[in-house]
Amino acid sequence: MAKTERLEMEGALDRLEAMLERLEKAVVQPNPAVSELKTLKVAHEAMRQKVGHALADLDVLLEEFGSHG
Repeated sequence: MAKTERLEMEGALDRLEAMLERLEKAVVQPNPAVSELKTLKVAHEAMRQKVGHALADLDVLLEEFGSHG
């Protein structure tokens, strides 16, 4: 194999290795925006549950005041 062919092959292998490293990084470290969106969805659902419980507590209080008033 001639020196220029060897250099071309090494360059191609280097580019392939760099591409594989980028691909591996993308798979192992997902997009931060996706992770943030998941976190926000979990927080949103937790907040909805808290508000739902608070409203249920208020309903009970209103019923008690209505029966005493």
